[in-house]
Amino acid sequence: MIPSNIFASKGAVISALAAILLLSFNENSAVAFTPTSTSSAPSLRITPIVKLSNVKLYSAVEDTTPIQSEPVSPSMSLLEHFITEYQQSLEEGSKWATEFGFAEEGEDAPESAFYAIFRAIRQVDAKTNNADGSSSGEKLMGLRGCPMYVPNYILARAEQKHQNAFCDFFHFPHLAKALEEDFLDAQRGSTNNRKGWQVAAVSQPTGSSFNDARMTLPQVNAALEAGTVIFNNIGAHIPRLAGPTLASTDALSLPGALNMYVTAKGMRTSAPPHTDRQDVLVVQMEGAKRWRVFTPPTDGDVKPNADPFARGKGEDSLPLHTLLEGSEGRLGSELLMDVVTREGDVLYIPAGFPHTTDTVEESNDVDYDTSIHLTFNIDTHVWDLDYLAARSAALQRNKVNDALSPQSENRYVGKVNQLPQNLRSQLVDALPLEFLDIIPSENTDFMNGVAKQLATKCNLVDEATGQSAELSEASYVEALERIHSYGSDILDVHRDMYLAAVEEGRLRKAEDAMTAHLKKDDGEEVTMSNERMQRLSLFRVRPFFEQIESLKKDLYSWCVSGESIAQESAASSQLDPNWQFTAALKVGDEVEADLGGAFFAGKIAQVTGNTYNVVFFDGDRENGLERDQIKLLNPPSAADEDEFDTTGMTPKEIKRTRKKMEKKKRK
Repeated sequence: MIPSNIFASKGAVISALAAILLLSFNENSAVAFTPTSTSSAPSLRITPIVKLSNVKLYSAVEDTTPIQSEPVSPSMSLLEHFITEYQQSLEEGSKWATEFGFAEEGEDAPESAFYAIFRAIRQVDAKTNNADGSSSGEKLMGLRGCPMYVPNYILARAEQKHQNAFCDFFHFPHLAKALEEDFLDAQRGSTNNRKGWQVAAVSQPTGSSFNDARMTLPQVNAALEAGTVIFNNIGAHIPRLAGPTLASTDALSLPGALNMYVTAKGMRTSAPPHTDRQDVLVVQMEGAKRWRVFTPPTDGDVKPNADPFARGKGEDSLPLHTLLEGSEGRLGSELLMDVVTREGDVLYIPAGFPHTTDTVEESNDVDYDTSIHLTFNIDTHVWDLDYLAARSAALQRNKVNDALSPQSENRYVGKVNQLPQNLRSQLVDALPLEFLDIIPSENTDFMNGVAKQLATKCNLVDEATGQSAELSEASYVEALERIHSYGSDILDVHRDMYLAAVEEGRLRKAEDAMTAHLKKDDGEEVTMSNERMQRLSLFRVRPFFEQIESLKKDLYSWCVSGESIAQESAASSQLDPNWQFTAALKVGDEVEADLGGAFFAGKIAQVTGNTYNVVFFDGDRENGLERDQIKLLNPPSAADEDEFDTTGMTPKEIKRTRKKMEKKKRK
């Protein structure tokens, strides 16, 4: 290990990473690795991490605590890439944090590091996407992705600090304070590693009043004796956690959520083996937690109705002993990673990769009572931002029978799991991470490229199932455009929800400062005012989820009703033969205007009653032209731009305005 008093440049960080990974080309021997330390080095358990042909990758994990786990990724180049992108994203994260008031200019804030780490994830995966929408190279995300573990000190060196920005950000006293000043909810998870993960409510109302119904700290402490306490979507409820959640959403340009898991020390199973629908980034906030991560099960042809993104949950069981049977066992899974996260450590687990946790220490010398980690959810599958969802939307819209149609609303169960494994993985891949960043009408090459990839995957499904959807590429583009609109709206709702929580936190801080003198002598807080009670997260969050439900219903209605693009094309073929001089004009239409017998190219800048203002290629304008003086160059279609004047507007302003106009049209 590099001495802790040396701050590393980018090259030094990468060199450090290379120095601490172990490679053995002989599967029958393990290369021991002992980190240098001022104290005697503990003994090591060498855990095989990944087999790549005849190469084994190892991670050094100490048998005694504190465990000094090393950075782990199945690919050294992928890990190097991630750290490089993290360093390069720190400045962008600092600007973002300043813009949203988390830090003064030139100052550091933890939120900037949260932004940077998600930006790094995005950049790593985005650089594997080709211009035509295909992907090449190694990915972090999805069933074809790679889990990755990076300890605190590597990130700290990238930041040129002694400990990274995540340390000391959120501890148990912060949770206690949140319980005191808000109305929170939580669940307690089961601990049987042979059965599916079940949950039960933590809150036990003691009466009919508002205060009697609130979950209390003693109730949380009691639940911790029996299992992990789970706070779902906590980034929308606790203002201190809203900033990091907003950072993840903005850095990825994806709707996401944050869960928090609190576990007492000594829990033999804090989370039974399970898979998640989301790719997740885990950040250890307090204490320690052991993680074992496995390759996705390959028993889909045996259990096709088991959701690969919800294995080991509810009635589905994913027993630990079957996972440990290895690639030749019933599940066909292999142990990829066996690490212990400590404060400030980061762990990335792709969707569909089984994992299980515990807080059993091999020594009693570790000084902590609770383990707290934050799980940031990258919700591509949750919000229909994958190829399987786009395929379903296109087929439904065009009223074509789906050969993979499941018996339930869950498209991830049934015949899709009986496809060849590689095809299934491609089909459930997330759409490109920049998908919600672009404006479809201005990025037709990108959209056509993604549509081409979607069509290719759909054709492979047709070959595998013996059926033919026979959809045009235009139908796939249409479905992708609608999913883009839906996803953008979902993203906006999430951002607004987290911004509301951030603002609430700042308001509470100001109110507390003004009322500090009203505290009782014994330290007891004054009674919560009715006005502040109405701002509790219980009430603040609800309208946002109502918006989300409405958007989901709108997408479903679009899929199952209305005209397909083929029907619209048929209608467009019935245009007036003189459509160039009779069709309705919209702002942004490309036209030629008759100025004294000569036609000049321009665009419609404004529509006022029956007259039109045209701006020409050289910037000149002609106002008040009649319809018969203007020749429309392209036939009208459903894809025409919105009716607003874009003159003098920046691309970002145009994008925001178009989104607002689209929302108004759908209402």
